[in-house]
Amino acid sequence: MKITQRTQRLFRLQQALFYLLLIAVIVLLAKLSTDNNHQFDWTANARHTLSDSSQQILETLPSEVSIDVFVSPEYEYHKAIVDLLARFQRHSDKLNVRYIDPNFSPDLVREHNIQQQGEMIVSRSEQSQHVQDLSEQSLTNALISVSRQRQQWLVFIEGHGERSLFEQTHFGLSTWRQQLEGQGFKLHAQNLIENPQLPDNTAAVVIASPTRDWLAGEVALLTDYLDQGGNLLWLADPDQSASLAALSEKLGIEFIPGTVLDPTSISLGLDDPRFALISDYANHPVGIATSSVSLLADAVAIQQTQGLTDSVSPWEYLNLLNSQAAAWVESNPVSQDNLDAQGFDAGADVAGPISLGMVISKATAIETDQRIAVIGDSDFASNAYIGQAANLDMAMALANWLASDDALIDIPVKTSVGTQLNLSRTQSIIIGFGFLLVIPLLLLATGLGIWWRRRRR
Repeated sequence: MKITQRTQRLFRLQQALFYLLLIAVIVLLAKLSTDNNHQFDWTANARHTLSDSSQQILETLPSEVSIDVFVSPEYEYHKAIVDLLARFQRHSDKLNVRYIDPNFSPDLVREHNIQQQGEMIVSRSEQSQHVQDLSEQSLTNALISVSRQRQQWLVFIEGHGERSLFEQTHFGLSTWRQQLEGQGFKLHAQNLIENPQLPDNTAAVVIASPTRDWLAGEVALLTDYLDQGGNLLWLADPDQSASLAALSEKLGIEFIPGTVLDPTSISLGLDDPRFALISDYANHPVGIATSSVSLLADAVAIQQTQGLTDSVSPWEYLNLLNSQAAAWVESNPVSQDNLDAQGFDAGADVAGPISLGMVISKATAIETDQRIAVIGDSDFASNAYIGQAANLDMAMALANWLASDDALIDIPVKTSVGTQLNLSRTQSIIIGFGFLLVIPLLLLATGLGIWWRRRRR
């Protein structure tokens, strides 16, 4: 082909048009990327995507929330903080984020008692919460805390062998306490003998399985509290004190004597039928918020007082937790030695399904109804069992329902997803040999093969 001046000019024109079109495509792509933000999280645990619970609380924020972040630009986790808050801001335009360099704002650091780099203050109206842990769970809990309409105080009665909020043994409730405090609840343990006056801002009173008798005066204080429209969470056990009979009589309920046995618990690998599986929840906010089965250990069954009808009772009753149909209440004494010999006796035992939890409500003159929950087990909220199945979801939903924070009931607890890789000894040996022997031998064989092919040419 003969190259003339004309073909050279056409070739240069073609090159110029190509570069112009290339620049135009780059500009259009840049414009498209700034106007449209689409991200794809392909990690195994979706660690770069907000959980459904976080997205739900962001969608239900009642008003604007301010987040002040005290972090220096040179801080090693500055980018991680910005990325985390950006994920939250993508789901809500009610988050006002402000970054404050503590090196140039010492007065604000002292005023807000900032303890560390990266600390955040989440505030709405007069409520605020400090966040020191760089995690989605902590930030979501802070948003839930400031979203509450008012300060919510849960008063735990003590002095009769109840489970303690601060005890870290299997029997205690310290894990539940940490979750409640993380979501903005204020907790108070009170001995009615030492201090008979309940706080005016009490959202609900909690009785956590007393093992010693109440005095008649203490029971009278509690019944007076109920007469004034107070809310109550009663966690009962088979061996609880009988001194609260006046309370159950006032509520129109009674506990069925005997031991609840549930043979279906074997499906979860439990060899003790005294563990009751709950998968049948009432159509109630607490039941809807409980994500899966819950597990009650050594529970007691509850029923309305015999002969009491709804027409003569001011309360409305709903069986919240219903046992499996195969469960029953064993009337004979049950111990570890005779578990295998137990069987349903149609003449003496109470057949399932039976109620192991009941919610009771009554209309009042104020905006919200009076709310009472009686659960036939306190173990589910203890440190030993609160992490099992959906026990934590149920415990948090009960607290929110009793505090009349209905908008927060069906927001499940945000828990951290484990990222630790656990390998067996055999798997560790295989991986070790793979890196130390197999991969080097493959590389050596590949090199020898290439060398041999080149030599034969």
